[in-house]
Amino acid sequence: MKSVIICEGSTDYVLLQYFMKKVNNWNDYRNPEQMTGFKRVRELKKENDSLIIGESGGSSRILQCMDKILEINNLSSMGEEYNNIVIITDRDEIDTEDNFLLNIQEILNDRDAEYSSISKANEWIDIVQKNGFGEEITIRILPLVIPFNTTGALETFLLQAIAEQDEYDREIIEKGEEFVENVDPEQRYLNKRRYVTKAKFDVYFSVRTAVDQFIDRRNILKDVQWENYVLIQNDFSKLAEL
Repeated sequence: MKSVIICEGSTDYVLLQYFMKKVNNWNDYRNPEQMTGFKRVRELKKENDSLIIGESGGSSRILQCMDKILEINNLSSMGEEYNNIVIITDRDEIDTEDNFLLNIQEILNDRDAEYSSISKANEWIDIVQKNGFGEEITIRILPLVIPFNTTGALETFLLQAIAEQDEYDREIIEKGEEFVENVDPEQRYLNKRRYVTKAKFDVYFSVRTAVDQFIDRRNILKDVQWENYVLIQNDFSKLAEL
């Protein structure tokens, strides 16, 4: 079985790899050949199953990447299609979910795909489309729209986990959060809640891993108890179905 998780940015791209390895027992495999539409991709393996985690390069491009996967399915032979497509986005605005689902429907209609009603996010959608030989293939799409609050973001969970482990680091995190909350009072740059969350994350890691970023950050991320994230973000439990 082949699956793909499409996320928006570089932080989610990295954190999702650690999450899937620690919580759902996937293993590192390779950096595959670059897929059209994606900024970066990474493949994980679990027995005979394959999981691609792809960074779209921004919220405006995430559904373009989904469409590319559907195109690959349209050109594939039987058994080569992606069976599961997960699209993860953030609930930045009040109408995020409605617009997101509407855009998914438009893409599916353009691809002449058959699907059940798409009425809400965070539920699997059964899709029937045709492959390169005109044969019907059945796939599933999971649009995950993550609630945006103190427990909803991967970055927030990570900082909380680190703060619980070390009092010194907790003080750095708290000072960094205070700085981010006050540094841009006119909201010229941090004009979305998601940007504020990412800025707090980046400020801490800029201090903690200022020199050897890759090795130090990798070691920190490996030590986080990612399995606890499912307890506070229940929708992520669906990723165990891949």
